[in-house]
Amino acid sequence: ALLGNMNATLRLYYDNAYLTEFTAQVVAISERAGHPALALDRSAFYPEGGGQPADRGWLHGAAAERRWEVVDVQSDNGVVWHLLAAGESPPAVGAAITGQIDWARRFDHMQQHCGQHILTAAFIATCDAPTVSFHLSERSVTIDLAVAELSEEQARAAEAWANAAVWRNVPVQARFVSPEELAQIPLRKPPVVSGAVRVVSIGDIDHSACGGTHPARSGEVGAIAVLGWSRQRGMIRVEFACGGRVIAALRERDAAARAAAAALSVGWAELPAAVTRLQEAQQALQRELAQTQRELDALRAAQWYAQTPPINGRRIVTATLPMAGVERLRAIANFIAELPDGIAIVAGGEERVQVVVACHPDTNADARDILAAGMAVLGGRGGGNARMAQGGGGQAGALAAAIAAMAERASHHS
Repeated sequence: ALLGNMNATLRLYYDNAYLTEFTAQVVAISERAGHPALALDRSAFYPEGGGQPADRGWLHGAAAERRWEVVDVQSDNGVVWHLLAAGESPPAVGAAITGQIDWARRFDHMQQHCGQHILTAAFIATCDAPTVSFHLSERSVTIDLAVAELSEEQARAAEAWANAAVWRNVPVQARFVSPEELAQIPLRKPPVVSGAVRVVSIGDIDHSACGGTHPARSGEVGAIAVLGWSRQRGMIRVEFACGGRVIAALRERDAAARAAAAALSVGWAELPAAVTRLQEAQQALQRELAQTQRELDALRAAQWYAQTPPINGRRIVTATLPMAGVERLRAIANFIAELPDGIAIVAGGEERVQVVVACHPDTNADARDILAAGMAVLGGRGGGNARMAQGGGGQAGALAAAIAAMAERASHHS
């Protein structure tokens, strides 16, 4: 039976966010996103909304052994729909059920949402950075600040302000107020709904229109840690954690730091200095490797040149180095073109074919003309000057034919 014109679900969490079990009656059955969905006359399940994810939990039937898992909770026109696992047979309309909230998930969301209100107030108080959006997921909590930049000093000042507010352990009050009462409350921003508005007040720290679940006192948030921030569409996205998630984040980061420290045979406090030493050693090795590679390329270029018989007074050296980048190709081509009557045609590139042509001035050859012969076969593009030209692209399978065409062009005096 699809829901017709029905009264809104009585939301028990409005009055008591700590309620984990309740009794209710099934008033309608529907289907949402491929799942059987139940509407109850009353419910303590929080439906997804306002940046806060839905509760999870279970529904128990009159028969003690009958239980349904609630995998999602959504709200539609004031009606709270409890989605069951796909393929489940739901209880009948009119059936009495007992609902059970997944308390660990609910309390986590209470900590994160209340902490978000406090951190938002902190950023306004310390650096006049208002929050424009909030998102809470299984792994992270973020707010977007309407500022273009955020410094380390500003972030830590807001974090300190927020934790001081948490530890004041002020009362958190959630209630519906009339338009007249609302006008007397210093809301952080105007509500987006009309009529009676639910306001969450955290002592004198923050007053916001909010339908979410919150603890009774700010101290239950535990702690607030700013984990990082980045630029997002002209704003600053701040990632943070509250309560139990602070401990989880600390454990995760501590495990990573200790594993890295163990790999470097140092204590975790010495890790930054050890990483700096490792980077310096790596950079020195890279410089040494680059110099060795250059010396080896010079020797190879001279060897290839010596092994290449002259044609019409020119030594036309061709080589293919699949792993070489364009800078290395240019260096090798230069080594060859610095030798008497040397003309280099070298190709490489891992993802895109690159070709470099270089000519000794005494050859009177034009590197651009030689390259053009190869690009015509390859289907690529390029340019340069008479001394050196480079190009690329086209069909990699035609590279051998393109090199042959360039060698042919190079062997003839223009």
